[in-house]
Parts: sequence; C-alpha cells; structure tokens
Amino acid sequence: MGPFIYIVHSVVKAKKLNKLLGGVAGYTIRDEKGERVEGMILDTFDNVLLNKDLMLLSLDDGLVVVDLKEGSFVEQEFSGDWRFAGDLPAGPVTEILAEITLLRAFLPLVKVRIRQDKGALIDDESKTRARYTNLTLTRGESVISLGVVTSLRGYQRAYDDLVVLLQKSGVSTLANTSELYSLLGIKRYNYTSKPELPLDAEAPIKETAALIIRSFMDVARANEPGVIADYDTEFLHDYRVSFRKVRSVLSLFKGVFSADKTTELKADFAEVMKSTNRLRDLDVYLMEKDIYFSMVPGPSLDGLRLLFDYFAKERKKELKNVRTTLTSEAYEENVAALAKVFVDTKKIASGPKGKLPSKVLAGKLILKRYAQVCRIAGSIDKSTKDDIVHKLRISCKKLRYLMEFFTPLFDQDAIKQLIKTLKVLQDNLGKFNDYSVQQAFLRQVLGYDLKRFKGNEMQITESIGALTAMLYRLQKKERNQVMKNFVRFDSEETRGLFKKLFQQKGDA
Repeated sequence: MGPFIYIVHSVVKAKKLNKLLGGVAGYTIRDEKGERVEGMILDTFDNVLLNKDLMLLSLDDGLVVVDLKEGSFVEQEFSGDWRFAGDLPAGPVTEILAEITLLRAFLPLVKVRIRQDKGALIDDESKTRARYTNLTLTRGESVISLGVVTSLRGYQRAYDDLVVLLQKSGVSTLANTSELYSLLGIKRYNYTSKPELPLDAEAPIKETAALIIRSFMDVARANEPGVIADYDTEFLHDYRVSFRKVRSVLSLFKGVFSADKTTELKADFAEVMKSTNRLRDLDVYLMEKDIYFSMVPGPSLDGLRLLFDYFAKERKKELKNVRTTLTSEAYEENVAALAKVFVDTKKIASGPKGKLPSKVLAGKLILKRYAQVCRIAGSIDKSTKDDIVHKLRISCKKLRYLMEFFTPLFDQDAIKQLIKTLKVLQDNLGKFNDYSVQQAFLRQVLGYDLKRFKGNEMQITESIGALTAMLYRLQKKERNQVMKNFVRFDSEETRGLFKKLFQQKGDA
C-alpha cells in the first residue's frame, strides 16, 4: 500500500497523539524533534514543480524535494548560490531537477521556517510498527504540517491505526500542491505560454482573432519582468514567440481586418520585436557553447574561446539595450496602445471575411495551409534549393499555429494527434533552419566584427571556418531527413484525418 500523505493547519504533536491513543493496543507515539531552520520555497516562472506536485525547499546547508504524489523526501547537501539545475553538483536533487528542466531558473517564492520531525508508532514491546515524517512550515501567522505515513512489511494494521489516529487529530489527505500553497498564502500567477482559449464556433472570426491576439499579448507582457531581470533565456524566448504568434494571426487571417489596418499592425508588432533580435541570436549561440566546442578540432579551440568571449560581452551590451527599451515610457505607451486596439473589435476596420463564423473559416484556413505544405514538400528532391526548404518550414510553422489557435473548436484528441505528427517534421526543419541561421550569423561576424579581434583575426577566421563546416554538414543531414519525415506526415491516414476534421459540409 502507498504512503498516506496528509496536511493540517497546525503543528502535529506526539503529546496530543498519545492522548488520543489512550493506551489503545499498547501503542505509543515517539518522535524526534528536528531543528527549526530558515528556508525558501522555490519554483520556476511557469510553475513546473507545482504542476508536478513537487515542492523544492532551499535550506542553509542543503536542498529538499518533496514529492507529494509518492510521499518521498529527497535531500542533498549543498551551500552556495545557484539558479539552474546545471549549477548544482551531482546528487539526487540535481538529478530530479535536471530531468525536469535545464533551461528554466528556480526562483525563490517565499521565505518559510522549516522543521522536520520523525515519529513512530511503538508497540508494548518497543518495536516500531509504523513511521511518519512531518514537515512543519511556518510563514507569518500560517503554520502548516505536511506529513507522510509509511508502513512496515507485515504491520499493515498498525499503519492503518496510525492513519486513523492522525485523522482524529485533525489531519486530512493532501489533494495537491496548490492546496499547500493556498494554506501558506502563496499566490502563484498561473502562467502558461499556451493559454487555453475560450473560443465560440459561431462567433465572428474578427472577434476570435482579437481574442487570440489579446491572449498572446498578455503572455508576452507577462515575460517582460523576467527579460529585464535576466533570470533565464526562456523569458525572452516566450516573449518573442508570443508576439510572433500575434503577427501570424494578422498574416494568416487575411480578409478579417481591412488590408490597410493589417499592414499597419504587422509593421507595428515587427517594430516591437526588433529590439530583442540580436539578444536572442546571442542567447542561442551561448546556450549551445559546449556543443560547438565539441564539434571543432583542437587547433581551432583557441579562436573559438575568443569568439565566445566576444559573444558574452556583446550579450551584456544587448541586454542593457533591451532593458532600456522595455522600461521606457515610449515602449509602454506603444504596446498599451496596440493592446487597446483589440479590446473593442467594433473600432477595428473589418475586411470582407470579418463576419464569417470562426469554425467555418478555421477549417478553410487549416486545409488550405495543409495543402500548401504538401505541395511544397512534394516538390523537394536532392536538387531543390534551400530556399524552398525554408518555405516549407515557414508553412509548417503557420499550419501548427493555426491548429493550436483553433484546437478548442474541433475534436481535441484528434487535432493533438495531427500536431504531434507535424511536430516530427517541424523539429527536423527547425534544426535545418537553425544550422542555416547560425552559419549566416558567423558570416556576419567575419564581415562586420572581425576588425574587433585585432591581432587574432587569423585564429577567429580559422575557428569560424571549422565551425561553419560542421554546421553545414549537420544542415545537409537534416535536409536529407526532410523527405523521410514528410512521407510519414503525408500518409493516407493523416490526409483522411485532416479532411474529416476540417472539411465543411458542402466543400469539395
């Protein structure tokens, strides 16, 4: 039988438990009081631990992960500053956190006072029959006891008796981590980069487009403090992807807003994103640093070190520029004005399709984009220029966006299955594009930044040449994989499912 995980809005005391026992069956509760220490509860911005029913505690001399599903306490000794799982030495907590995320920072939520007590149910022969571990968390006036009861082999009845005893003392079964946070007064912003949209199939597509844009503008804006604080690179990534989705709505929903208004808005949103372009490029390079160093031969490593030192210095400059932009009055006024545009759709000039029912146009847009993907992919062979492969990547991305936007209007299990199938091809095309962009970035360094490496031009040129050659080989490898992955995506089953899901009655 699994452990019993409990919670109570008070301190669990052996004295009270023994009083409730009253000598029944010769049982006694004995406990070992732990030391009360100051600690911190941590999680990522997107609540990855909360969503997995895990709680991470940082203490002066170590870290503790509490698994509120399994009822386990995993501990690791550690002292010092850290933010990412990769900053920690090897150990059981590191292993758990690294498996969850290497990119997101673990940020402090609240300070708490912590005491871990261990107790046991003892029989009249002084034998231990069942055990419990109790964690008392204190935050201000809130005191919470979180505990786990574990059974010993052959003593199931004693385990049951201890559970009943604790329930008599006032404990209840812990539902989830959110309940614990609530009792401690911890408020978490329910952040997700992919919000669930309350779409109405019959609503005019103009209203649906505005709703989608408002939702992703909210996601982008939620990431601004994290970009400014530079907690981790995912803040900037989510910020840019969200604004990219806003621009995609304007591009893909042709005829929903007037042509003039669409052109104006696309330019406005492109301008908003422009200040973060170079910072993101540098982030991508610096995140892949170890991989790049493993790719080039030994003689080129000295030049590569100089190159990455330069990237790190450039990133500091770009971060400063981005901070200046995002904290400026001009930026705030500009983005607030853009958000206001989509609050009242009556004030937005409509296009010829603006009043169409959302589900009707959604189906047409998805099928049209799917047909385009198949047409482009079907034309690709070994002699096809890379530009065509890039067009396929962009078309696949737009198809994915459309399907994600409109998921609430269709059979969600079926559409998620199609997205999963598309993702295999998309990942392949994404790597192809990444290698292409990285080569272009290196060419830019050679063309415009080489003069900054006075006296080391030869080393830099050599290392960039070696790295570019490796990136080109990887790009060719991904290109060769495109057709294999497309064949899976273009199967008879997939085509049939697209038609079944998105084709409207009366369509050819």
